[in-house]
Amino acid sequence: IFIHAPDTMLSALRSTRVARKNVAYAAARAMSTDPEFGSKAFIGQVADKYLKKQGLSAAILDDWKWPSQHSDAVAAAIMAWGKDNNATMFTHWFQPLGANNVRPGGTGQVHQNMMVFQKDGKPIWKFSGKELLRGETDGSSYPNGGMRATHTAGGYTVLDASSPIFMRGDTIYIPTIFMSWTGNALDEKIPLLRSAEAIDTEGKRLLKNLGLTADAVVPNIGLEQEFFFVPRDAYARRLDLQMTGRTVMGKQAPRGQEMCDHYMAGINQFALEAMKAIQHECYLLGIPLRTRHREVAP
Repeated sequence: IFIHAPDTMLSALRSTRVARKNVAYAAARAMSTDPEFGSKAFIGQVADKYLKKQGLSAAILDDWKWPSQHSDAVAAAIMAWGKDNNATMFTHWFQPLGANNVRPGGTGQVHQNMMVFQKDGKPIWKFSGKELLRGETDGSSYPNGGMRATHTAGGYTVLDASSPIFMRGDTIYIPTIFMSWTGNALDEKIPLLRSAEAIDTEGKRLLKNLGLTADAVVPNIGLEQEFFFVPRDAYARRLDLQMTGRTVMGKQAPRGQEMCDHYMAGINQFALEAMKAIQHECYLLGIPLRTRHREVAP
């Protein structure tokens, strides 16, 4: 008997096989242990180990003015950290305009080698404070740059000392801001930092008027962040999700919050393995994700 299977069914079967393979792989991988916590972030004990060789300590990283005083020493420490972890590349990592609403999750990054090649072809390690602090790229690639000629649309990345440098794979990620020659913001980070500065200034002024004193007023992101998992084959059929990151077309869910789909219900096995993988990567970066659960959002 010959049975014709529609393409959508075959796609679903393929996705299921891939998902089962991924689940088996993730289930076999144990959660990170304590020594690994924060091992991929250049902070605390990790940074201290390498900065001590430069006559410094990790405490300097808490002062956002360190780039003006210790950039070469920090660059040397980061290069040594990279050597020990087989990371030969670095990138100035930023969130260009439109990364939030136009193209969710789209970050800017150009990977550069921390090696230079001599005349005889042999590579030597080289990473300076200048390379750590800033870079230059083509600003015409972004929404506000298309009106200008490419050769006049320079964009400049500058290290953001308020965010920790981290490592993924063979690449060291240097959080940066992205601006034009005139200092105009070309990214999502500069407005965020300016807002934080305004909250600090006005917050301290308000507290002073109330008879209170504070060294700083620091805004923090919400302690609980919610997200949705969408099967890859279903995502591929939804242009609204791909283009906007949200549902634009469609209709209300056919059901509400049943007993099988509430806050404390068992977690779907595929979602659980994805959550484990996310938790593992965050653990390495020193991000303590402590709770996993379903959400009451149909």
